[in-house]
Amino acid sequence: MRKEQNFRKYIEKHFKIELPEGVDIFYTKGIRVGNNVLKKSRINGELGYAAADFGFNPTNSFIQNFGHLAKKNIVRLKKEEAVEFAAGKDIKMDLGIRAKHVIVTYKGHVLGLGRYDKTKIANKIPEKRRRIIENPDGL
Repeated sequence: MRKEQNFRKYIEKHFKIELPEGVDIFYTKGIRVGNNVLKKSRINGELGYAAADFGFNPTNSFIQNFGHLAKKNIVRLKKEEAVEFAAGKDIKMDLGIRAKHVIVTYKGHVLGLGRYDKTKIANKIPEKRRRIIENPDGL
């Protein structure tokens, strides 16, 4: 119970994310997030999906699904930067802050998780979750 409580405190403090009613954080083979009803059912496979990796960092699936709820540590990219980041590239920029995880967005759409460290936002989107933005002006 302690690990999921600590993760909830982290996302609330670091990103100011409050999960919607009916969505909960629980521990089953790692910190997971899912529907309260589903976590009590007997189904094959994993319940919910991974919310944090084993290093306690948020996963991209968590950020891509709940990052729109964040009110803090959000970086809004320009069109060219957004296209590069969504495709898996790091973005060079100086935010003037210390190293931390940030939620990377473009026109209000969450692209994924980044790790800011002095001169760049290191892309943390796994290859299988990267995307090509074909019409960035249409977003």
